[in-house]
Amino acid sequence: MKTVKSIAYIEHFRNLGKYLILAGIKTKPTIMYIILYAITAIIDVSLLLWILFNVLQSGASLVSVTIISLLMLTLVYLFIFLVVWLGFLMVVDYLKFKRKQAMEAVLPEFLRLVSTNHRAGLPLDTSIWKANKPRFGVLSEEINVVAKKTYSSGDLVGPLRELGQKYDSNLLRRVITNIIEGLKTGSDLAKLLDDISTNVTTIRNTRKELASEVENYMLFITLTVLIISPLMFALTHNMSGLIESVKDTLAENTAGAEQSPIKISLTKQNDFGKMFDLFVYLMIGTNSIVSVLLMSMVKYGNVKQNLKRIPIYYVICLTVYLVFKGFFQTFFVI
Repeated sequence: MKTVKSIAYIEHFRNLGKYLILAGIKTKPTIMYIILYAITAIIDVSLLLWILFNVLQSGASLVSVTIISLLMLTLVYLFIFLVVWLGFLMVVDYLKFKRKQAMEAVLPEFLRLVSTNHRAGLPLDTSIWKANKPRFGVLSEEINVVAKKTYSSGDLVGPLRELGQKYDSNLLRRVITNIIEGLKTGSDLAKLLDDISTNVTTIRNTRKELASEVENYMLFITLTVLIISPLMFALTHNMSGLIESVKDTLAENTAGAEQSPIKISLTKQNDFGKMFDLFVYLMIGTNSIVSVLLMSMVKYGNVKQNLKRIPIYYVICLTVYLVFKGFFQTFFVI
């Protein structure tokens, strides 16, 4: 049982509603399941129709068509759903991270405003409501919800705890725990909020300083991925073209000559360039993903910080490859 619970996608499947809340997705879990099943069905049926079209064109028997259809509608459907589910989890995980990051970025300023209002003599619930500003984004929306629940029930602790459960943020949970403990013990909440805000700001500044110290490594990885790697791929493509040209020349010159005892294949490989380009496109995509994840881990300590850079890196790498490829084909020919 422990092994099953350790499998991430099964745990997410059981508690999808919880993870949707953490990601800020307001769709009901049942509706989300229906959407995922529908997407899987569309992909599976489209693939099945394409396969059946090609199979029938080749004159396959009815038994073969039946077996293929059964496999596509059972095992292949489950496999496609697993792929769709894992892709969906990646999106949810990324949304959770960005939502947490957006909230933590404005949390220190919000706590300072709450502290200022509370020091001026306002009750804590009023201080929280008065400190709410539209520029706080997602946190502003959550504070409005907390204020409504507080004024309707007269309880501040419950809505604050619910707020802590809506974000995948240990920092927010610790802040809320400290506030609740301060309320229970009757401590100076204004000073407590100032101290928390200062500590959060110090942590953020320390992270920025640590990130700035690894800029040299980031520059090396960036140059390698964006410039050197596409350059070497383009050079290899050009060298393969030169070798093909030499082979063609040798084939023409030795067409009427006596057959050599050593057999050398001089057949032109017309598809090599296309296959090599496909290989390069796949490698550029792999390099872009790995490099962005590596730089994000080195600089920020997590792999989710700069996921949006992956398509940018891919486009830049592909452009550099095509430019160098055209340059070599223009100026280095036989």
